[in-house]
Amino acid sequence: MAKILMAKVGTDAHDMGITVVERWLSDAGHDVVNLGLYNTPDRIAAAAADEQPDIIGLSFLGGEPVYLAGRVLDTLATRSLDDVQLVVGGVLTPDMIEELQALGVAATFPPGTGREAILEGLTAVLSGDRRNQPPDGAAVNTGVP
Repeated sequence: MAKILMAKVGTDAHDMGITVVERWLSDAGHDVVNLGLYNTPDRIAAAAADEQPDIIGLSFLGGEPVYLAGRVLDTLATRSLDDVQLVVGGVLTPDMIEELQALGVAATFPPGTGREAILEGLTAVLSGDRRNQPPDGAAVNTGVP
């Protein structure tokens, strides 16, 4: 199983979604470290250096997911941690998903993405699949009809 570092970035204080996903991942056998609320890109990168996760998951209800995920990616790169896969979940529009993928985010999980799709999506990321597709070709919910 994977080691997954999860965090909320910025001032977004809505943590129900990340709490539920943390439970799903833990129940599936993953080693999950949740940094909680109000994190900065520097704090996330420092925790990644300490924890050595396979994946970092960011959750957004509000704020600027594209800008903040980009800052996290940049900060990871400056610390030579750019091999850690970044995934983003939460309230994401189709345009945001395209922008996040263009930045190098390995997978996105917009509203309505269920437990199995998240687990399959993370398995795909861990296997090197960066097309936002889980195994067996079943599409992860991208929010696009």
